[in-house]
Amino acid sequence: MSKTRDGIKLDYIIRVAEAIGASVRSGAKHPFILGYNGVRPCPVAESTIAKTMVVPWMKSITQKDPGAIYEALRNGKWGY
Repeated sequence: MSKTRDGIKLDYIIRVAEAIGASVRSGAKHPFILGYNGVRPCPVAESTIAKTMVVPWMKSITQKDPGAIYEALRNGKWGY
């Protein structure tokens, strides 16, 4: 079970990303690349720090509170 450097399961990040409408593809240097129309791609790997990389990316799409986004990533469920 792969996790980011701050302990978030990669599967949970993918699950939440898909729930907000992001596309997920595999990359050459990272196992996952998150994409969303009009937003720069977000690479995700075990070396990723979700709090500083994934949360701001998702905030730019959802405009939700960063704390709520991080909690959703920790739980693997998007409830907003």
